[in-house]
This record gives sequence, structure tokens and C-alpha cells, in this order.
Amino acid sequence: MNSEDFNRLEQLFFNFSSEIKVDSQKFKDDIKQDFFAFKEEIKEDSRKFKEEIKEDSRKFKEEIKEDSRKFKEEIKEEFQHQLTVQREDFQKQLAFVGEGFQMLSEKIDRVETRLDKRMDCLEHKLDAVAADLSAHRADTEAHGPVYRVKE
Repeated sequence: MNSEDFNRLEQLFFNFSSEIKVDSQKFKDDIKQDFFAFKEEIKEDSRKFKEEIKEDSRKFKEEIKEDSRKFKEEIKEEFQHQLTVQREDFQKQLAFVGEGFQMLSEKIDRVETRLDKRMDCLEHKLDAVAADLSAHRADTEAHGPVYRVKE
């Protein structure tokens, strides 16, 4: 190998080295550009995902509110139903109590009527006894010396 070959080889090496540097710089710039583009895509995708999450969260919140409202209405309806059932049952029981009072009232009226008849009969008998007693006393007082009534 002579010096010319060596110079040529050296020249080739420098050219190759320069080309590699240029290619390396170009590759580095392409990587940076791709990285920044990818970074921007990720930012955009992240922003979109964030918006989707917000929207889904809002929808979910509205669904929960609606379900909660429906459940509350169902509870109110069930409570009203239970109150109605209890009120009807109470009214039936109150009707039974009213019927019981009516029966007792009728029975008391019958007892009162029988008692009035007995009292009338008793008064009649007492009047008769009183009349007999008055007659007996008058008779006893008429026979003064034999019988004496002391008060």
C-alpha cells in the first residue's frame, strides 16, 4: 500500500465518518421529531381520555341520581301501601270494637229493661207490704191494751 492508497483510504474513512455523523444527526433529529410527535399524540389522547372519563363520570352520576330517585319513589310507594294496609286493618278492628260496643249497649238495654220490670214488680210488692203493714199496725194499735208498738 502506498501513500496514495493510504490517503485515499483515509479520505474514504473521513467521508464515511462524515456520512455517519450526518446520518446519525439525521436519525437523531428524526427520533426527536418522532418523539415530540408521539408526545403530542399522547397529550392529545390523554386529553381525550380525560374528557371521556369526565363525560362517563357525569353520565354515571346522573344514572345514580336517577336510580336513587326511582328507589326513593319505590320506598315511598311501598310505605304508602303498608300504611294503607295498616289503616284498613285498624278500621276493621275499630269496626269490631264498635260492633262489640253496640252489642254491649243492646245487652245493657235489655238488662235495664228487665231490671226496670223487676223494680216495678218490687215496688208493687213493697207497696203491698207497706199497705199490709199499715193495716196490721192500725189493727195492732186498735187493740192497745193487748199489743203495744214501740217506736
